[in-house]
Parts: sequence; C-alpha cells; structure tokens
Amino acid sequence: MTRLPKLCLGVLALLFTLAGPALADDTKGTVRSVNGERNEVVLKGVVNDATYPLRKDAWVILDGRKVKVTELKEGDRAQISYEKVGNDNVAFGVRVLRNASEAHGTIRHVIADKNQIVLKGLVKDTTYNMDKGAKVYINLKDHNLSDLRENDDVYVTYLRGGPNNDVYTVTEIRCVRK
Repeated sequence: MTRLPKLCLGVLALLFTLAGPALADDTKGTVRSVNGERNEVVLKGVVNDATYPLRKDAWVILDGRKVKVTELKEGDRAQISYEKVGNDNVAFGVRVLRNASEAHGTIRHVIADKNQIVLKGLVKDTTYNMDKGAKVYINLKDHNLSDLRENDDVYVTYLRGGPNNDVYTVTEIRCVRK
C-alpha cells in the first residue's frame, strides 16, 4: 500500500526537477550598463551587479516601443523577465521606462471612436488617449483597442503632456485574460 504514494512522490519530484529550468521570474532595477556585442544588460545591485544575457529572440521595450538593446542607457528603470539556464539568468524580455510612466488598473470604458480608455479610480477615473502608433496586447498577442472590455485588468504605459501635464498619451496597453 505504501508503494503507490512513494511512487507518486517520486514522479512528482522528477516532474518538478524537469520543469525547473522552464520557470520564469521577473526582477526590477536600474540599468548599470548595456553591452550590445555580448547582448546583455547589467542591473545595479546593492552588493553586486546582476548580468542578464538576452536570448536571441528576446524583446526589448522602451517607453512602450520595441527597440534594440543598444538603445538602453545607464539609469533607465528596467523590468527583466528571465529564466534560469544553468548558472545564468537568461532574459527573454526587457521592459524599460525612461520618459514614460506605467499605470495598473481596471477598465471602466473603452471609447474606440475617440481612441481612449478610462481606468477606474478610487476617487476619480482617469482617461488615457491612445497614441497613433500605440500597441494593444492581450495575452501577449497584438490586438486592437476595440478588443479590450470593461473590467479588463491592464497595464498602461503612457507619457504625460498638455498645458497642465494632465494629458495621458498611451504608447502600450497590456492585458492578461484568464
């Protein structure tokens, strides 16, 4: 009778061991340097800096726009998505904010004919205007603004402008649906 549970535990342990390298993680930090020849990004550390080599198919997003890794600069705020490969943390995605900001929230309205979305606020809602080349991603795939729905949970990358710095121009919207 005790063989079956031990066998199940052994199989589960083997599955977790095999699945380990495929597990992804994220980290945030400040860019210390970028090496285009080695295709890597170095983040400042408290004690030691951390180096993240990029996969050949890695994406790099700066203020909501796809760029080459060499366009990143020291001091940029970065979020790196990586997976453990051997002893290295290999990046498959780098998101950087230099001039843009990012908001997280729930969509109250999508106003497709005006190219706007409205996020719910605690005190007041915020309206975001879509930039001409703004990208909308749902589950990491390209979509249109009209594909977003009320109550979608989104991350909005935007630039501030206008006479009172109260106009929010969106460069990217990311949505993950279950």
